[in-house]
Amino acid sequence: MSSQDDDKLIEGHDYDGIQELNNPLPKWWMITFFLTIIFAIFYYAYYEILSGPSSDQELATKMQKVEAAQEAAKPSLDKIVASINREELRSDAQMMKKAKKIFKRKCAACHGREGQGMIGPNLTDKYWMHSKGDFKGVLEAIREGFPEKGMQAWKEIIDENQQLYLTEFVLGFQGTNPANPKEPQGELIE
Repeated sequence: MSSQDDDKLIEGHDYDGIQELNNPLPKWWMITFFLTIIFAIFYYAYYEILSGPSSDQELATKMQKVEAAQEAAKPSLDKIVASINREELRSDAQMMKKAKKIFKRKCAACHGREGQGMIGPNLTDKYWMHSKGDFKGVLEAIREGFPEKGMQAWKEIIDENQQLYLTEFVLGFQGTNPANPKEPQGELIE
């Protein structure tokens, strides 16, 4: 067979001496082309007619699974508190010094430099608004905050280990007598 037999001239397709030849596409390409059309029909029917999940819905479902797995892997606040030795926290002078700096930078604007209370409540008395004034309650307050009252959650900002020392530092204010303390708020906790 000559190359002339393969390349058939298309009648009337001649321009400036250039002649167009009929070169059909390979069969594998045509099969792939028609398969993509068939796939597109089923894809369209599933997502548009049969109400298949959108990309946003699939993402939300997958993110819920990821968040649930992360929550399951995270130790509960009760387990964290049970594993804490408060005496060891207090005895680590370097970390307690860091906790004091964190308190002055992030907490003193509302609670006062000595915990006496300003915009935020007094931390030196036995009255507590959101907890029982125990380690768990103060740690939870630091981590979760009270956005409705203006206190932001610090769990993403302050390192988890430093949160423990900050909690111990805040509990160290109890029973102190700073000048001009804010009047008691909340319930008396004995």
